[in-house]
Amino acid sequence: MLLFFLVCIASKFVKLKCPAGEVVQSMLHRSEKEVGSEVLYWPILGGAFDAPENSLAAINHCLSQKCFNILLDLSITNDGHLVVLHRSTLEKANINLPVHGLKLNALENLNITEHHPLGQHFQPEKVLTFERLLKLLETNELTVFLLASHTNAKMVEILQEAIGKNSLFTKRIVFCCSSPVAIYQLRQHCPDLVCGLWMDKLTLSRAQQYFSASTILMSVYGAIFRNIIAPVIGISLVFIHKDEFNAQISTLWHNVGVRPIVYKINSPNEKRYFQQVTKTQYLTDSLRSEPQIIFKSKRH
Repeated sequence: MLLFFLVCIASKFVKLKCPAGEVVQSMLHRSEKEVGSEVLYWPILGGAFDAPENSLAAINHCLSQKCFNILLDLSITNDGHLVVLHRSTLEKANINLPVHGLKLNALENLNITEHHPLGQHFQPEKVLTFERLLKLLETNELTVFLLASHTNAKMVEILQEAIGKNSLFTKRIVFCCSSPVAIYQLRQHCPDLVCGLWMDKLTLSRAQQYFSASTILMSVYGAIFRNIIAPVIGISLVFIHKDEFNAQISTLWHNVGVRPIVYKINSPNEKRYFQQVTKTQYLTDSLRSEPQIIFKSKRH
């Protein structure tokens, strides 16, 4: 009932026009490779299996592998500061509160590399702030996908202000979240902002339970997102869990002008399948398992 209510409200909104296709294309394929090549893989949290998640070390590792598309987590603290941090980093440090339950000063002494499995190979690092990330974009040819797992009015307000002050924002940042309302508010303020809707697997699982796993009702649920919500908020991308992805789903999203991206793809065999068979872009936790990188290292 709640979903139906939201859809009814959304249907009365003025639809937001998506950014031009060539703009989206240029952001997705920011690479030094030859013209015509297409990088299909993007590291999650900067490649959390290869380096501490959401760290400068992870970003630098991606750059060293000529990977210029990186997904990082965006969170907001209890006192209204944006940080590049995921709850899992706190859990590793035995901090059981979410990021939005902590103040910024509680994070200032947190060493995000200390509890990573490969932490001993990296220098200590503090939590990366949103302001520092924007500075980083001034000196690096990166496209950063900012995934906000928790959104609120304050986060939207800060992002709107940042977009107005920083001309690089809409050229280098793709905003992603599971909240159609937050995306609508940001794109209403800035129509040039490229956004992606994150189809959270947990939310889908709850929907399946709510609809008693009815195939028909789940099809209607998916159709509402594709044919009503997506056109209203003007998204360019949709992130789909690999267990929920198939050729039919891909076609349905392409038919409404939205590019599907699959997460999380980590094994070399899965990566070969998405590269060679479906030719679908995907998110991965590790660049080390990319087939072309493995092959290249063996040749050397």
